[in-house]
Amino acid sequence: MRQKTYFLIIITLLLILGIFAILGIVSSRRIMLNLITEEAHSFLSMAVMIQENAIFGEGRLEDEIIDKLLDICEYLEDTQLNQNTIDRIVKNFELNSIIVFDRKTKRIIAKSGQPIEISNRIFDLKEPVYYEYFKVGHKKEMLFIYQIPERIYQIELPADVIEDFRKEFGLNKIINQIMTNPMVKYLVLQDQKGIIFATPNIHTVTSITDDTLLNKVIKDGNEQSRIIKFNDKNILELIRPFGTKGKNIGLFRLGISLEGYYRHMRETERQLILLFAILLVTGFILFFFLIKYQSFLGLKEIFDKTLGAVEDGVLMVDKKGSITGVNPSFCSVTSFDEKALLGQNYFSLFKNDPLSIKKVLEQGTKIVDEHSIFGRNIQYATYPLFDNQNRIIGSISVMRDVTRLRAFEKEREEAERFVFLGNLVANFAHEIKNPLNGLSIATQRLIREFPSKNSEYQQLTSTIKKEIEFLNKTLNDFLTLARPGLKEKKQFNLSQLLIQTLDLIGEQIMNMDIELKKEIVKGLEISGNEEDFRRAILNILLNAIDALSIITEKKKLIVRLRKTDGEILLEISDNGVGMEPEEIEKIFTPYFTTKQGGTGLGLYIAQKIIRDHKGRIEVKSKKGQGTSFFITLSQ
Repeated sequence: MRQKTYFLIIITLLLILGIFAILGIVSSRRIMLNLITEEAHSFLSMAVMIQENAIFGEGRLEDEIIDKLLDICEYLEDTQLNQNTIDRIVKNFELNSIIVFDRKTKRIIAKSGQPIEISNRIFDLKEPVYYEYFKVGHKKEMLFIYQIPERIYQIELPADVIEDFRKEFGLNKIINQIMTNPMVKYLVLQDQKGIIFATPNIHTVTSITDDTLLNKVIKDGNEQSRIIKFNDKNILELIRPFGTKGKNIGLFRLGISLEGYYRHMRETERQLILLFAILLVTGFILFFFLIKYQSFLGLKEIFDKTLGAVEDGVLMVDKKGSITGVNPSFCSVTSFDEKALLGQNYFSLFKNDPLSIKKVLEQGTKIVDEHSIFGRNIQYATYPLFDNQNRIIGSISVMRDVTRLRAFEKEREEAERFVFLGNLVANFAHEIKNPLNGLSIATQRLIREFPSKNSEYQQLTSTIKKEIEFLNKTLNDFLTLARPGLKEKKQFNLSQLLIQTLDLIGEQIMNMDIELKKEIVKGLEISGNEEDFRRAILNILLNAIDALSIITEKKKLIVRLRKTDGEILLEISDNGVGMEPEEIEKIFTPYFTTKQGGTGLGLYIAQKIIRDHKGRIEVKSKKGQGTSFFITLSQ
């Protein structure tokens, strides 16, 4: 009887353990599939965000181009369609052509360049500003139309900037990254007509109208997932609508390999069978922890393989604020080690909540923003994560370092400003130079041929002469701005040039009782224009002397020239009045000056000359402690 009882107990325990084992296998499959789905959702969210940012960035770039073209049309209106002005604008702004039509007669009243297309359809356009793209061979071009009551402007120009932006910051970049990831089988962006973007291994896809689930997703706007065959193997496909202005225009389809999932499940089943045979009482406990452990390993494997290869930083936080996952890019940006982040409370480590996670957990909606975080310009998107009951279980943040992108935009804007300002200044200087020379000659003749001992006469003629000299200096500064970049370069001795420049201001330094410290390595040479570079250095030195003239304590000027890491470094430092942070930001801006009687062009010209020599100039300053200029040049 006792044996039967023990047998029944053993059988009962085995049955119970077997039931728990079966339930555990089913639960493990569900959990793993949910984890894969959540990670695939996170990856797909990144792809959608990148595409949204690319569309937004391309729109901004198009607006900038349109604004520039409108400025050109308004400028031509102001110049009354001067042909020389039109020809100069076409050449300077690298346009294909400019055509101006009379709206009443529909005749061409001004033309420059070689237009690709002249069509009467422009007279039927209703909107005042219109543009479109077209291709000529393999090159993409833009057609711009601007209408005013009397005239119509047609401008044709290359669309290279738009194409370059798409290659550098569009969806193609994320597609190239995806192809290095073994977990992702494909990524497709399609609309009703067909494929828009796709990984290279995809040539054809099911059309939206022929697939019931695809049609449902684009109509309802809800993300869906399914298991389908791809290359005779089961994969998990996530389908997400993509649209603009609240209207779905296409679908993202992401295929994730399930080989790791099936491999993991086979391994789990073997382990459970072994536990079923060996363990009775402790089997369930070990089984429970094993499932948890295997689930963790599966999550880590998916996270590492799927998101570890992505350049963008990824952070996962649960609803309590604990960090559950990070990728190497996030650790690199934040300078935290992965072990120091996992399991820690996000709000304790990042007290100012730079990724808006608290707001996302409270409101359950995504937040996309851009801030200066961790010493860089960071663009981020934080999404809520939901369970099957649509309850918030955490959040995922995807952040991208856009410091280089913003620097690129700033450099491009500055380059366009240089071109526009140069053209404007050249015309301005040309118009003033001749009458100013006439005034100078007349003043000299007045002093020489009609001398007078009258003090008021002498004071007036002297004032006129000085003002003409000041205007001449200002015009020379303007002409330096208008001068194009260096075309002919010549090797010259920078060490000798620096010594000669210091000799020019030697008497001024001595009269002001300035202590000059020179550390100049001899024989350093660079390629460029010697006289231009001398002027740039002289402008910086004269600014340092002006800063020293205000202080009463001992004046110090330090000039160092040395070679380091294959580059030449020139440092010019003073212990003068220094600058506030707001002044440092504007120091290279044209016409910004703190000196009475200054033009505000000295440092701006110095920066332009140094950049023409492929160099960099940086400034460090603190109010009341002095200023240092650092110039780095390639030898």
